[in-house]
Amino acid sequence: MSTCSTRERTLGCSIGRPRRLGPPARSRLVLIAALVCGIGAFGPAAADTPLPPTPPEPAPAAERPEGSALGSYLVGRFALSRGDYAAAAAHMQRTLGEDPDNPSLLRRTVTLLIADGRIEDAARLARRLVGMDRSARLAPFVLALQDARDDDFDAALRLVGEIRQDGIYSLLVPLAKGWLHTAAGSDAAALASLAPLAERDGYRSYYLFHAGLMHDLAGRQEEAEALLREAVALSGGSHRPVAALGSLLARTGRMDEARAVYEDYRAQNPASVWVERALAVAGARSPPPLVSDAREGLAEALLGTAAALPYRENGDGGLIYARLALFLRDDLHTARFLIGEILDEANRLEAAVAAYRSIPAGSDFDWAARLRAASALVDLEREDEAVAALGAMMDERPERSDAATALGDAFRMSDRFEEAATAYDTAIERLGPIEPRHWRLFYVRGIAFERIGAWSQAEADFLHALELEPDQPLVLNYLGYSWVEQRHNLDEARIMIEKAVALRPDDGYIVDSLGWAAYRLGNFEEAVVQLERAVELQAGDPIINDHLGDAYWQVGRLNEARFQWRRVLTLEPEDELAEQVRRKIAGGLSAGAEADDEDR
Repeated sequence: MSTCSTRERTLGCSIGRPRRLGPPARSRLVLIAALVCGIGAFGPAAADTPLPPTPPEPAPAAERPEGSALGSYLVGRFALSRGDYAAAAAHMQRTLGEDPDNPSLLRRTVTLLIADGRIEDAARLARRLVGMDRSARLAPFVLALQDARDDDFDAALRLVGEIRQDGIYSLLVPLAKGWLHTAAGSDAAALASLAPLAERDGYRSYYLFHAGLMHDLAGRQEEAEALLREAVALSGGSHRPVAALGSLLARTGRMDEARAVYEDYRAQNPASVWVERALAVAGARSPPPLVSDAREGLAEALLGTAAALPYRENGDGGLIYARLALFLRDDLHTARFLIGEILDEANRLEAAVAAYRSIPAGSDFDWAARLRAASALVDLEREDEAVAALGAMMDERPERSDAATALGDAFRMSDRFEEAATAYDTAIERLGPIEPRHWRLFYVRGIAFERIGAWSQAEADFLHALELEPDQPLVLNYLGYSWVEQRHNLDEARIMIEKAVALRPDDGYIVDSLGWAAYRLGNFEEAVVQLERAVELQAGDPIINDHLGDAYWQVGRLNEARFQWRRVLTLEPEDELAEQVRRKIAGGLSAGAEADDEDR
């Protein structure tokens, strides 16, 4: 399998020239937060990341070789930087053994154990930490959850009541108090605990959702319905409020209204397997409530908090609260999927696959998890395993196009472009009515056709993609750049690429396309300006640096041209490009070298 560059990873790896797809593949799915709570920009963003500040370096123990504790500490820090929570926790535990009364080390180790899913081990250390550091918050919160799981709700309430309410705990503490009061049988105190959330715009959707669940659990269905309908409207039709409202309507015999709620959700999320199953069930039997007791409600609160802390902005925060949600409710498959996504984002692909595969068959999230697991397997260079899994999924659900699309992506990422085109053919055959959102499928099939030399078919697919999505910068750029490379439709290509740059002005690959279009049109001074900016935006790409070298040569900046070409050779170019660049370094942009360059 060939190595892929960043430009190749929006829709997969190793798509080859023009290779102008945009941001990394890991952003190809919307974060599950939108399915869980839908709170605008995800409300309480990075206000309180659970991982505490770096503790002071531990002193070496007299009975051990000097530096052994420090060594474990540093190895643990390195493991954490790689997202390897299991190794980080193990090394921090060794360090803690040398300095057991260091509260900062205790905090960090508790956090890492939770991130690794070892909640009971974390709780044992949390009891020590609470005894020596009254400012700790995650530690008493974990102990409160342990008490709640053991049905000691009064003890849990005491612990939660002592936690300082700022950052993420300004959300978590009211939610936890509400559900703990519900468990203790005090509905009035539960709703009063939630009330402060109603006054904050970022938290209001949480208030509506959880107050609605509490009313539903207490049998106050009219109040529950009003709150849940407002929660659905405020959250833009996200998964959890819709599931709660649909269940309530179905359980009260209002199947037509439940179907309408589900259909509204499907209109916004047409590929959702969950809503398909909900619609199939509606009318046949009543679905269970989203939460059946207070403990499940508390798990739901933790899930919503986890989803509100996207991995990239908040380190391990989302992972910690998703793990705690599973600690309370092992069958919360949404949390398992979220854990898989967080690990996926951290490039902990083996662990991500394990998380996805922990979701049982028949779950609402099983299908999406299998698709994500297959994608991770491709990234792990286990293509055969991914292809087998996706082929089985295609046979299992012949009416769906997503498994065939994913199979095409897997083949394309492995440079198996003919097989990719065939898989995309199958996906398109399964689409039914073509809608604007299907532009992406024609785009990737066009890429596969372009790579096998079927340019007329590729061009037709790119043009069709633009009919569906006229302002799609990736397609504008790919088609425009392809025309530039072919010295065909140069003026139209330049207009397309200028539009793409206007839509994505900070995309170095698209800016490079604009510079290369100027070069092909003979506007070398303008080409230099655009290509210099492209190199600034995407400094490590060999093709962009090569283009800039060519432009420098054309304007007489010969030393700078050779500098750029030499830089290309340090950036792991493909063999063909490397050979062209060596000839240019030796003889300049001669007629022969330029002719070769035109074939790139």
